[in-house]
Amino acid sequence: MVCPPITEDYYMILEVEQNAAPQLIVSSYKRLALKLHPDKNARHDATEAFQRLGRAYETLKDESKRRAYDLIYPSITRSRASPQSTQTPRPSTASTPRSEALSEAAQIAAIQKSKQERSARWRTRKNAFESPIDNLKGRIQHLGQEIMNLDSIFAAEAAAEAQKNSWGAWLLSPIYKKAEDSDEEKERKDRARQERRIEKDIKERRLELYKADLKTQENLFKKAREEVDAADRCDDEKIRVIQARIMARENRDRQERQRQERERLEKERLEREWLERERMANFWKQQQERVEQQRREMAEASRKRQTAAEQQRKKARESSQQYAHPNTSQGGTGKAHTSTCRHEGWWPKVQGRTDCPECGESWTYLLQCPSCEKRACPRCQAEIRHARTNRRGPPPRVRTPSPDFGYDYDWD
Repeated sequence: MVCPPITEDYYMILEVEQNAAPQLIVSSYKRLALKLHPDKNARHDATEAFQRLGRAYETLKDESKRRAYDLIYPSITRSRASPQSTQTPRPSTASTPRSEALSEAAQIAAIQKSKQERSARWRTRKNAFESPIDNLKGRIQHLGQEIMNLDSIFAAEAAAEAQKNSWGAWLLSPIYKKAEDSDEEKERKDRARQERRIEKDIKERRLELYKADLKTQENLFKKAREEVDAADRCDDEKIRVIQARIMARENRDRQERQRQERERLEKERLEREWLERERMANFWKQQQERVEQQRREMAEASRKRQTAAEQQRKKARESSQQYAHPNTSQGGTGKAHTSTCRHEGWWPKVQGRTDCPECGESWTYLLQCPSCEKRACPRCQAEIRHARTNRRGPPPRVRTPSPDFGYDYDWD
């Protein structure tokens, strides 16, 4: 059966150049495998794309297959007419933040799952390492105790031999005679001593072997643990980088939201200020209109009061002219004075230098009748009151002030 010819651009599928190094091909495959895996990609052709990626990787990672593929690669590039569905989709550069967050969360979940699996494998390996290490430590401790017992025996024998060969024992030997050992007993003791030395030597060599094995096992355990720790640190660094990218994006989003919130608040503040200015402008306009209305009303009231006062003065003058002096006719030119007003009461002062309408003298003030508003100097006022009271009976006692008493007269 003849295999179908290869028409797919494996370099484009792996997103590498034709002269890419094997390490770059492996890293690109791992990156795309995480992205295009059917469990993480919701596209309808995710399985097919993942299979194409696997075929491309299997072809390009092998040197012999890659050389055979490079021989037909120019014809593939010249006749690249395969449909779009046969090509691996390019990574989208305009992915939404939500899809990026989901992808990063999936990466973190995959890395954490890998760490958990590694931790489970490491627990199994750790038990496999700890069991022989504990066994070797037990053997070493047992051999060390046996060697210490033999050393104590050797030390006791050496002490007994030294005591036996000491000067004190030699001096006391005539007094305390002891039975000497036979040749067989001496030979037996020497043989036992020699066996103990051989046993100690064997145990020491075995102890050294156990210590070497323990050191080898500990080195292997330490190396395996360092590999696991390095892999965990690498995964932690990947997670940290992804989390930093997520945090940076969240910070950008938060800053953007804060900027939008500040713009919204600034816009609302400007609107409130504009409304407040409009309200204050309307308020001051109303106040000005109210003040202007009050001013007009006050002016109108003042005008009405002046008109009423003028009319009252006019009526007073007309009434004073109607009742003239009896020796003067109504149409004559004689001096007329009021006959109806009795000119009683206290006449208040009207300040201001003016001429008296009765005598023509200049005074600093005049006196005004409270009833008919007739004005006269103090002298004429006294005469008017005196003349009025003569027609009714004896004149009352009237104080006539002097022009020179407390008044400023103009003598010019």
